[in-house]
Amino acid sequence: MGGAAYPAETVLRTLDPYLTDERRARIAAVAAARAFGVVPVLEGLVDPGNVNAVLRSAEGLGFGAAHVVGLEGEAAALAAQVEAGDEPTVEDRRAARRSSQGADKWVEVRSWSDPAAYVAWVHGRGGRVAVTALRGDALPIDAWDFSRPTALVVGNEHAGASPAMLDAADAALLLPLDGFVQSYNVSVAAALALYHARADRLGRGGHADLDGPQQRRLRAHYVARAVPLAAALLAEHARREDT
Repeated sequence: MGGAAYPAETVLRTLDPYLTDERRARIAAVAAARAFGVVPVLEGLVDPGNVNAVLRSAEGLGFGAAHVVGLEGEAAALAAQVEAGDEPTVEDRRAARRSSQGADKWVEVRSWSDPAAYVAWVHGRGGRVAVTALRGDALPIDAWDFSRPTALVVGNEHAGASPAMLDAADAALLLPLDGFVQSYNVSVAAALALYHARADRLGRGGHADLDGPQQRRLRAHYVARAVPLAAALLAEHARREDT
């Protein structure tokens, strides 16, 4: 926050008084319901509207993080802003906010440039990578156990996931397609896949996966994002503590 790090207890003690009771309760409820065991991954997207739409769906369904890999064009520029915690520029602020509804404030975004390196990173942390893709060896999405840590990948608007991502991933997953169309819009595909992942986790014991201390740290982070001038208020508190 403003280049400085503060303990969760300090953030909550300093900033909680600036929240209404309703806002404070809402932040606590959202933090308690967050899931980080399944992470939506956007690979190779070009349209920032699609990035924002997926972030909005992910946030609304309780997912706390999203990863982006090799985004291109305007999508890459927007993802860099979100990852850095910056507001969109004056020219694109209205459109960005309209499509994301501010979801980028509440979802942790991390970026990679290389699909194979990303998959190796996930594997190194005990996770698996599943890509939504229409190919012969794809599993029905309801055959996947989303209670295990999973990076859930959707690919480029036209070409889908890259060959490098498909080669390195653990599985391809197939969304239901009972009509004549052979694919969904990428933001729709992501929303369907994430809704299924949430339902699967609920059926296997629960969607949320943070313990008490983790929830408290996340709540402190959200409070800091919700209070205007939070950085200045925390810096002033630190100055008073030092005197």
